Amino acid sequence: MVQFQILSSYSAADWRPVTIEFNYAPHGDQQYLWSSFEDAEAARQRLIERAPDVGFRVALVGAEIGDLDWQIREKLRFADGTYLPTPWHDEHWYQARHDEHFCHISTEQSGKIAFTENAAKGAMDRQLVMSPGRYLNRFFCERLDNNAIEGWCARLSVQLQEDTLKVTQDADEIEDVYVGGPSSCMAHTACGFDSSCHPTRVYAGPDTALAYIGSREDAKARSVIWPSRKIYTRIYGDVSRLKLLLEGAGYTEGSLNGARIRRIEDDDHFVVPYIDAGGDLADDGEYLVIGHGSVSCESTTGLANDPWYCPHCDSDGSPYDSVYLSGGGYEEWCYSCFHNHSTFCEHNECHYSDDENFITIYADGSSHSIIEEDAVAFGAVYLEDRCQWWISRCCRQCDGSGGWFQVEDLTEYHGEWLSDDHLPEPLDDDNSSCANAHILAYRQFHDEMAAIHADVAKWQAAGERARGARLERERDEAARHRREALLHDVDKPHDGSCSQGESHPSPRIPGNSCPTIAMTAPLYCAAASQAGA
Repeated sequence: MVQFQILSSYSAADWRPVTIEFNYAPHGDQQYLWSSFEDAEAARQRLIERAPDVGFRVALVGAEIGDLDWQIREKLRFADGTYLPTPWHDEHWYQARHDEHFCHISTEQSGKIAFTENAAKGAMDRQLVMSPGRYLNRFFCERLDNNAIEGWCARLSVQLQEDTLKVTQDADEIEDVYVGGPSSCMAHTACGFDSSCHPTRVYAGPDTALAYIGSREDAKARSVIWPSRKIYTRIYGDVSRLKLLLEGAGYTEGSLNGARIRRIEDDDHFVVPYIDAGGDLADDGEYLVIGHGSVSCESTTGLANDPWYCPHCDSDGSPYDSVYLSGGGYEEWCYSCFHNHSTFCEHNECHYSDDENFITIYADGSSHSIIEEDAVAFGAVYLEDRCQWWISRCCRQCDGSGGWFQVEDLTEYHGEWLSDDHLPEPLDDDNSSCANAHILAYRQFHDEMAAIHADVAKWQAAGERARGARLERERDEAARHRREALLHDVDKPHDGSCSQGESHPSPRIPGNSCPTIAMTAPLYCAAASQAGA
């Protein structure tokens, strides 16, 4: 008989059974065995409420785990710590399907999750390993948008400690992170600026620092921070993961106004980067103080106080944000041009000039503006019948034509999805023994048309032969008439000396030895000769 017990951590490696009254078992008549997992789990929850700082597990007694129903087996693995739950384990939208999937952090592949695909796989104790983003998109895309899915993946990454929060005030390291990390107006090599050194080197203290994740040469995300005040600013790159790590370390998003940065002179100018979260700087003789003066920090040249002209409208002013070019590269535009003449591409997550070729990609209840050349990479397909681009997950291909259609525009027919133009006549369904009646009907139609074309070809050939025979008969008839006319003309006298009633024998002229003049004489001559006789 299968029974369950509750174990309590006596030490890190020693778990001992306890009773319902939290005594080591056995203890008097206090219950310490339960006949079902559910009863043992309920008792465990009561013990957790009684002693929240103590670890408790449900364990199997007197049987092998293979003797259990597969769903009880999976629940027990969560209870005894074999399975570690995902960050979304307690969410209501997941709990509605937990007893189907038993999704947990994979014990085989780092950074992946594993789940039971169906009951048959559960009975065989086989779990499918998958990336967390793919799993959430496959089963919960109706409840979670892309940002939510990215957020849950970031939480899992933080839970697994895949990324470590790194903070530096070393100028060389700061420069390397900017150059090799996420794209921005400051993410260029030093030679790309007018300043004598890379402008971001000024963040190397005394108040500011750079937080990042990933390697120094290929950072995944970065943010300028104010460590003493636990303030972080705009995050570039993998926002979700770095934000979770920073907020987990006690940081909140805020302004750098009041923070001191390094004071680096370059002839008559100061070396200053474009600062996201602060105003113009003040010079106190030792440092530059953000937000306390009039030294410009809105230039992307690396130098303060240099005039700047918008490359789009050629007006002087201040750069507002980057506008990228589909052929590569980018430009810094002013506020007016950025907001009035650029469009955000939801695939590249960058703004592009309105002069680029944008398309609208539709999804269920939403739409996306995408550079046309990135449509396929975004996962879109073109629907010829609608003359529109749609996200592929909202569509499928017609098994008859191979063209893409919205699912609602296709009909499932004997295991195939067909558009209206490829659906068979309803009469084809009358033959219940033929699972693919429409395919046979299609082939029969083509066979019948081929037979018709063959008959037409025979009729045309017979007509050509009849026409040839008729023309041959007409030529023979014309030749016969010409010969008869010539023979008749030879039999008649031409001098008028013969008396009436007197006959003259006509010389016999063989049919194949007519005189040359007879062969060339026109018919009207013979007619005239007869008229004068």
